[in-house]
Order: sequence, then C-alpha cells, then structure tokens
Amino acid sequence: MATRRDHPKPGTTEAAAPREFRVVSLNQPARHLTVARLETDAPFAFFAGQFAKVQFENVPPRDLSIASRPGHRILEFHIRDLPHRGPSLFERVTPGARAVVSGPFGGGYLRAAHSGPILLVAGGSGIAPIKSIVETALETGMRQPIHLYFGVRDEPDLYLEAHFEELARLHSNLCFVPVLSHSERHVRRRGLVGEAVAADFAALAGFKAYVFGPPAMVRATVHALQQLGIEITDVHTDEPLDPVP
Repeated sequence: MATRRDHPKPGTTEAAAPREFRVVSLNQPARHLTVARLETDAPFAFFAGQFAKVQFENVPPRDLSIASRPGHRILEFHIRDLPHRGPSLFERVTPGARAVVSGPFGGGYLRAAHSGPILLVAGGSGIAPIKSIVETALETGMRQPIHLYFGVRDEPDLYLEAHFEELARLHSNLCFVPVLSHSERHVRRRGLVGEAVAADFAALAGFKAYVFGPPAMVRATVHALQQLGIEITDVHTDEPLDPVP
C-alpha cells in the first residue's frame, strides 16, 4: 500500500488519540492477503472509505483502509502481505493480540449527500474501503445506481465475490463486475479494470467515482474516467490527482 498523507481531510472526522483494540479473528480469503477483525469497547469514529494507522504487537505500523461500516465496535482490515518485511501478518499475529489504532485519515470517503450515480473501482486490497462505502450506501438507503468494478490478477486473488453478488441480489441498484487481468477462464471478464469501465460507459458526467488500489492502477483508471467526462472534483481516492491536460 502506498504511503498516505497522515492528516484528516476537510470535512472528515478529526483524528483521535490512538486507541487499543483486541484482535478477534484472522483469515486468509485470497492469495497473499490477511483479513483481521479488531474489537474495542466503543465504536471508532470514521467515514466509510477512510483509513487508519494500525500497529499490531511486534509489527511495524501500516496505513490500512477500514473495510467495516462506521458505527460498529469491530474494525475490519484487509492486509496485503509485504514479503520484504518477513512473514505474513497471519503468521505473526494471533487472536487475542493487541493492536493500536489511530486516525481516521483520508479524503476518499463516501459523499452521502450525492444523489447521482456512483462508480466504485477497486484493485486488489483496494476493495476494503470500497466494501465500507458500498455497505454504508446501501444501509443508509442510497437508491441511485451503484456500479462496482473489482479488478484482480487471477482466481486466487478474487475474494468477496459471493458477498457482493448477494448484495446485488438484494439491492437492484447495485451492479457488481469482477475483472481478472490474467485469468484463463473464458467465463470471466478479462483485462484491466479501468479498461473495462471505459468499455461499459459512454460518459460519466454527473457521477461520483471512488477509486482505490495500487497507485499505478488508480492513476490509469482516473485518467480513463476523465476521458469519459467526469470532473476531477467528483473523483475520490487517497492518491494525488491531476486534471487531464
């Protein structure tokens, strides 16, 4: 995950003092990925789409997007392995361990007042903040069209598919499209996730877009969205954005 700017954005919740959490579960739903759920006595205030700085015992701190919805005592994080830092988090942390969480940070949060269509594009573990945004939007009754594109490399990297398909079954305004860049299965949508979006839309004026993932993927996707007419002020992410020349 790229280094992010460690300060709250205008209009977001203010970063609070660090708080101690307890790890309640860990699992590995995809290749090189650990999902950790942390619990504390009172909800941690944040907006859907924001991230926190998390330090597990004996593990260097990392900026991690929050995958759970606001208002709950459980925080969920999707943590990509960093081989150059040694064993995976799944191998180094056990349930019951302590973790210190500070934040929230980030400007890629859900704009709840927006009534137009929404486009969500995630690459890899960038699905974590998108999950929070989708679930929050649906839970709070946002009824406009919500288009979710999830790009990964291949089958071992794809997770949460059944979860989002079930949400789409329950909410007719949600459309979920997984895109695999290196899959050999012909039943899959194949290619780069930004290219898939560009192929499906003729124009994006009036949309709000939320884009999370590896920096190169975010930049390429945002460029493709701007070519379709979306205003740069309507694109929300944690990467620096520049207008198309």
